[in-house]
Amino acid sequence: MPQVVLVAVLKNKDGLSRLLEKKWYRIPVEKCPKRKFAFLAFFEPGSAPGRRGRIRYFAKPAAVKIIKNTGPKKYYKFTFTRLHRLKVPVANNNGLRVSFGFTTLEKLKNSKEVTGLFGVAPVEKILQKALKKTRLKIFPEYPVRLPAGKKYRLDFAVFCKKGVLNIECDSTEWHSLKSQIIKDKKRDETLKKLGWSILRLQEAEITGNISKSVAKVLSRVKTLGVMK
Repeated sequence: MPQVVLVAVLKNKDGLSRLLEKKWYRIPVEKCPKRKFAFLAFFEPGSAPGRRGRIRYFAKPAAVKIIKNTGPKKYYKFTFTRLHRLKVPVANNNGLRVSFGFTTLEKLKNSKEVTGLFGVAPVEKILQKALKKTRLKIFPEYPVRLPAGKKYRLDFAVFCKKGVLNIECDSTEWHSLKSQIIKDKKRDETLKKLGWSILRLQEAEITGNISKSVAKVLSRVKTLGVMK
């Protein structure tokens, strides 16, 4: 049987330091996936210009317990006796937005690219290349800061006369999960309140008929008014 690996995210340098020095990692109880796993792998988001993140470390939990922070939120605290370092880091050259995801230990050790862990097509790259030919001015991985201090990173943003358009490329495997569907819906509602128009394109649309996908984008932009 393949050994299941949960890919988790180290959100900042403190999280990486804690992992390397104290050998523990925490996940909010309400956000922790229910599926069982044998290993945790740790995705480090890109912090330097041009770097889109990588996975260098993985570990087998030695123990897990529920802890509380200063507030009411509860966490699963995973502790490790040993961290393993991959011979070759798994890169995120295609700019895949990484959250919790499952893969196998074999794929983790043999994949050079994050998309290879999940069997995800690089749909953002495919769409970006096609839109570039239209000369439409798009902003990939556009950050939107929320009033609460959180931040969304949009696949693409297009600024139009009558508003701003967010284009999202939804991979089949990840965005068909019930938990992700709920997150996507909440995210869209939040952005709409901030004045964004949302266009979601499915993986099958982009890989199966890129011309039709581009036409959808151009049609929505036309409705919102093309910026000169």
